[in-house]
Amino acid sequence: MFKPKKPDIQVFVPAAALKAIFDECDGFDVDETGGRLIGCYRKKGNRYEIEVTGIIGPGPKAKRTPTSFFQDGDHQEQIFRSLEEQNREIEHLGNWHTHHVNGYPTLSSGDQATYQRTVNHHLHNTDFFYAILVVQKTDTQPRYKIKHFFFRKNDPNTYEILDENIRITDNPIIWPAPVKTVSKRQDDNNGGVHGANPERAKDRDYFSEHHPQFKPLFSKSLDSIYWKGRLELIDGASADVMLVETEENGRVFYNATVSGHDSLIDFAGRSFKSAREAISKVEKEINKHIFTRSRR
Repeated sequence: MFKPKKPDIQVFVPAAALKAIFDECDGFDVDETGGRLIGCYRKKGNRYEIEVTGIIGPGPKAKRTPTSFFQDGDHQEQIFRSLEEQNREIEHLGNWHTHHVNGYPTLSSGDQATYQRTVNHHLHNTDFFYAILVVQKTDTQPRYKIKHFFFRKNDPNTYEILDENIRITDNPIIWPAPVKTVSKRQDDNNGGVHGANPERAKDRDYFSEHHPQFKPLFSKSLDSIYWKGRLELIDGASADVMLVETEENGRVFYNATVSGHDSLIDFAGRSFKSAREAISKVEKEINKHIFTRSRR
């Protein structure tokens, strides 16, 4: 009987990718969470070299319980396709999720069955599936203990990748989009926030509830995150709105551009402290303009 040869696997994971995973885990101490792993790989014979270049989060419509997790696949696919336009070599490498909330130290039988079905699906683009499992929160660095697993097409085995085959790198990631940091002097002089932009999480929750048709994307040419979608207006028409995050002199702000409607206001030169403030002002001012014009 044919016995598959154990694959030789080397994985390169940027510290920034682990930080993105751990930051997501920090927000959930009862329910499981997770997301997608994207990047590139090289294969020669039985050897695989896998390089993670991005982490896609669960998405606003993800479903969570203490023992299960279901991703918002449509949201994740939209982000992946937008990144793929600028990074043609990227692939969907696999998934990550967490068991640190329920104490189960390895993949469940359901996890393994799901990943086996995925890797053997005729639409799956590679002959392997790579999975990261967060198993325990720690009081030291790194913040969480993780395990790595590998599945291969037409191979019933689940392979745990040893720590000696995992290399943590300083390479940048393409998603989540990097946030430019500013120097301590800039912080002192300009009131800027050093490190991550705390408004992003609030924006995400706001858009998920009030404007789910808007999606966060990343522009490589602008080197920036932006929100894009169609805004429904009081006259029954709609307008295309793009809200671009910009960092200048230690301050993060958003600019709005609007098109696709004949009653538009020029928002050039105006800035907003968050994407949610921007969309709220854009919607209010355009609707006010439409209403005022209709009464003339």
